[in-house]
Amino acid sequence: MTQIRLFNAPTPPGLPPGIDLRCCDVVDLLTSLDETPALVIADPPWTYNQAPPRLPGDQPMNASEHYDGLPVSVIRDHFALIPKGCPRLALWATWPVFLPEWDLKLKRWGRPITGGAWFKSDPNDEGHYGPGFHWSGCSEPVLIYTKGTAYCDRSSPLRNAWHEAPGKHSRKPVGWMRQWVRRWTKPGDLVLDMYAGLGSVAEVCLLEERRYIGAELDPARHRDALGLLAQVRL
Repeated sequence: MTQIRLFNAPTPPGLPPGIDLRCCDVVDLLTSLDETPALVIADPPWTYNQAPPRLPGDQPMNASEHYDGLPVSVIRDHFALIPKGCPRLALWATWPVFLPEWDLKLKRWGRPITGGAWFKSDPNDEGHYGPGFHWSGCSEPVLIYTKGTAYCDRSSPLRNAWHEAPGKHSRKPVGWMRQWVRRWTKPGDLVLDMYAGLGSVAEVCLLEERRYIGAELDPARHRDALGLLAQVRL
């Protein structure tokens, strides 16, 4: 597959063809695109401004263990830079943001539908608590925005709930997102990953033969993502 180029600079060493995972700001990525992606997957680093409800057995939150978040106003500005022709957005939300604080103002996308949720089942903790500030139901919801004539392969199964123990913070369930990519893109399509974290979406695209471009601002997480990507076996 054709290697995507960003900033006319060499891609990080060791990346497979068609995969471009950059250590850069998401604004730099979005303003440098010269192709409209078929699918955007976004897992924003939310900042929270309210105390969480607690569940029996939950451990106290320790914000120092998590990366810095962004206020909704900054994330909103990022979403305004998504190419207007992009037909579909899969947005990882959280219950505190999704319910009382939702303010991204994605009017051009229309009304979102729920894409289900990842339930963070953890047998060592009776499912009470997984990493991340996701307090209601120990799960993370996904919102799906679609506009225009977005591609959809209805023969590809798509679960609306995914049970999996959480891994290292910012890792998302690869198996579930592989279903998204099969359903909503064709082989060779471009997938844009706005907040790459530990590179779960890059792994999905490598496994499913989709082209990928993504940004991770934190150098340590970017380095870890490249290491995880190098371990993928096709």
